[in-house]
Amino acid sequence: MFNLFIMNDFKSSRFRSYIGTPAELEDIPLGDFKRANLLDGELFIADAENIILYTSLGEPRSYRKGVLTVTNFKLSFIPCDEDEEYCGVQQSFFLKPYEICLSSIDTVYHISEKTRKRLNLGQNVSHKIKELQVICKNMRMFHFSFYQANKDKVKTIVNAILYHAAPKRLPLLFAYDYKDRFNSSNNVLKDIQLFEKTSDWLKELDRTKTNKLKWRVCRANEYFEISLTLPQVFIVPASVEDHMLTKAVGHFQSHYLPVWVWGTPHNTALIRMADLESSIQDRTQENVLLEHIRKSHDNLLQPQIIDLTKDFPTAKELQSSFVKLRDLCNPSSGRLFKQQDNKFYSLLESTKWLQYVSMCLQNAVNGAHYLTWENSTVVLQEGNGRDMNCVISSLIQLILDPHWRTIRGFQSLIQKEWIVLSHRFTMRLGLIDKDCGEAAPYFLLFLDCTWQLLQQYPTAFQFSETYLTTLWDSTYTTIFDTFLFNCEYGRQKAKRV
Repeated sequence: MFNLFIMNDFKSSRFRSYIGTPAELEDIPLGDFKRANLLDGELFIADAENIILYTSLGEPRSYRKGVLTVTNFKLSFIPCDEDEEYCGVQQSFFLKPYEICLSSIDTVYHISEKTRKRLNLGQNVSHKIKELQVICKNMRMFHFSFYQANKDKVKTIVNAILYHAAPKRLPLLFAYDYKDRFNSSNNVLKDIQLFEKTSDWLKELDRTKTNKLKWRVCRANEYFEISLTLPQVFIVPASVEDHMLTKAVGHFQSHYLPVWVWGTPHNTALIRMADLESSIQDRTQENVLLEHIRKSHDNLLQPQIIDLTKDFPTAKELQSSFVKLRDLCNPSSGRLFKQQDNKFYSLLESTKWLQYVSMCLQNAVNGAHYLTWENSTVVLQEGNGRDMNCVISSLIQLILDPHWRTIRGFQSLIQKEWIVLSHRFTMRLGLIDKDCGEAAPYFLLFLDCTWQLLQQYPTAFQFSETYLTTLWDSTYTTIFDTFLFNCEYGRQKAKRV
């Protein structure tokens, strides 16, 4: 599904460079160098000519020569033999083949003839840099040679990369400098429900033919008065009064109350909620809200509670699985590739990534079964309510509702389940200093699960795997606010700045 292309972090004592010597590089012909165009608000920092980009790990002689440019947004390599269309006057926010957003950079290595040394993000280097290997969070990798370039310019470029790849605060991301930041008036959004207003949720109740006598749009959180993690408007049982929510909200982790996300004409509902705070032993408030959810069912059936904490990977375990997967899919040498090829499937299984994908799909199928065949309301519950809840809730709706399998519907689903209902993108994508949170690719896990469904039922979806891959790449393109924040409160606050 994805271009899994990243280097293993093997010991420097065993490292042997696969590239040509400095003398061999002298024979590379020069060309006419072009510069990258800039977006509105994008600031030029430094560039250097005579940069070599190695385009294949398996072919040492496969390279291109050009200009390497660093801005406050991206690292851009323009080959000297590239046509004019590549460097056209009109710049797009879609990155070109040899461009990467600086916030997507995960690891940077200094490569010499016999060593491979990791450089610390956020720090400066003072020594000469011969070659640089840049590994990205979205599994892209670039290897540059600086043997023919001006060493002072190279040092400026490297330090700019290290600085901008590890911002300490969100306002240092390019989205805050982009001229058209946070502009949602584009016609592209006209068919997408943003779920920011009461009317959006009312339309969803109408679309799913949910009984409005049993469920209502709640405005108790207007101006985020009771919770910073929930949206300003959301749906709750009609029998629940606002003062009950105000009383109960402090009992739940992250102040994440039970909220309706999808339903049927029979008033079976899909609910998301967090677990109680660990310090609270009395589950009275939780039971009160669950009882109101039960009463909202036509047959007054007890809801099925799916615990997404038990037996599911922690954020640390999921991130570890992802790192093992990307290392497996990018062997460091031809010899290692041959060794792994004979036992690839066992090594793949040992990463546990496919196990986690299977676990998510199985739980989504179980949830869909409860909602349809058993006509039961389903309550998804996990610690903070904002990680695995997003994955399983989205998958259940994809399975049951063809609306979400259209392009516009899928965009609306992500807007509802991941954006408005507060997946912690800043933390999980590692967009700022790594010490500010624990990275874990929950969104990639969801996209991979969606891809699995797409492979089994290709005619049921209006989009392709290319669309899913583009979505994953977009999470690290820090231009718009979609994937930048941990919650809707932070997103709204940024719009007011």
